[in-house]
Amino acid sequence: MKQRISLTIDKELLKQADKYIDNLNFDSRSSFIEHCISTYLQNSSTAVILAGGDPKKLKLGKRFKFLIPIKDNETILNFLFDRLSGFGKIFLVGQKEVINACFEKISDKYNNTEIEYIEERKELGNAKTLELVKDKVTQNFLILPIDQYYEFDFFDLIRKHTLNHAISKTIVTLAVAPVATTEKFGTVSMIGNTIVKHEEGKKGDKTLISAFAAVCNKRIFDYIPKGDVRWVLQRDVYPRLINLGYMSGYLLDNPIFNINSEQDIQKLRNYLKNKKI
Repeated sequence: MKQRISLTIDKELLKQADKYIDNLNFDSRSSFIEHCISTYLQNSSTAVILAGGDPKKLKLGKRFKFLIPIKDNETILNFLFDRLSGFGKIFLVGQKEVINACFEKISDKYNNTEIEYIEERKELGNAKTLELVKDKVTQNFLILPIDQYYEFDFFDLIRKHTLNHAISKTIVTLAVAPVATTEKFGTVSMIGNTIVKHEEGKKGDKTLISAFAAVCNKRIFDYIPKGDVRWVLQRDVYPRLINLGYMSGYLLDNPIFNINSEQDIQKLRNYLKNKKI
């Protein structure tokens, strides 16, 4: 939905803008300004890829799950970074073996996105892994696991979180998916957009499951204690935020693939092979 507003802009700056409008075939000043704002917001967006913990848990056999080819020699890591195209900064946090493997594959630039690698020296849970970027991230930032495949629009999740935060002081907007399953997943209950329950490892015939991907406000770090204490987002942080009404859900209509086995890899390969482009 469009909204009419008025702007006060420096006269000389407006002249320069008009030259761009003419040369780049924009319909109007409004469309040019809208494009500039959209580009700025995308390029200033920050993502954090969580790859902490024991590197062995991120492997299938001797290979890292996120580096196994799934289509045309492309890996989950490649697909993940492709979906992060347009982000201004990506932080990848993990232990040294993981960082070295990712750097060898991605280096420090990916489609003009700056990547910073942060080494986790001690395994204390994913909340403490996230804490390593506390002084580096912007006000709102996206968090993603390194070993899952997503297709939804990350920027739309950011926009939804910004709205949730403005209306209800939401600290975390968590992506959730409706899945029919008898396997163990982190299950979620919602009333409207608000998450009212989050349980790890519960079985159900049909339920909402956590897709793990989320947008967080920097206030999340207020709920992660300092020091060498083991702290997990799903177990220690999210329940407290839910009790305070500070956690919202973002319902997905795209598939997610959580890679835990060779069978999961094959399911993803089959999906991508049969997917209509």
